[in-house]
Amino acid sequence: MSTTVEELDDDSPVHPGEHHDHGPSNRTYFTIFWILVGITALEVSTYFWDSWFGRDDTSVFAYPLLLVLMVVKFVLIASFFMHLRFDSRLLTRIFYFGLAIAIAVYLVGLATMNIFTDNGNPFFNDPPPPVTTTTVAQTGG
Repeated sequence: MSTTVEELDDDSPVHPGEHHDHGPSNRTYFTIFWILVGITALEVSTYFWDSWFGRDDTSVFAYPLLLVLMVVKFVLIASFFMHLRFDSRLLTRIFYFGLAIAIAVYLVGLATMNIFTDNGNPFFNDPPPPVTTTTVAQTGG
């Protein structure tokens, strides 16, 4: 008399005894890790573009590139490391709504710091005027 033993996945408190696919393999995680390292290196390299390419307008191209790389990193991390790819569609939509809010806040922050346009303020990037000792002595100290 021969009996077969099925290996069941008993770590699920909701559906004990069912087999579940636990996501990607370790190789997939390491591949995504190296992709994220490459994207981060590209993001950091945008800081040096002006000195590498010898132009002042390279930062204009860096902002859209940084936004696109931010979205790609968010999607990779949320999909695989946070397992949204294997969860309910509602959770995925909630996280992508958070991404849209983050992009909106980032763009408002850039607009507030006069990144996109020159508002005509000639003292925008100037350092504060130095405080002299004669000014302090004349104020009645």
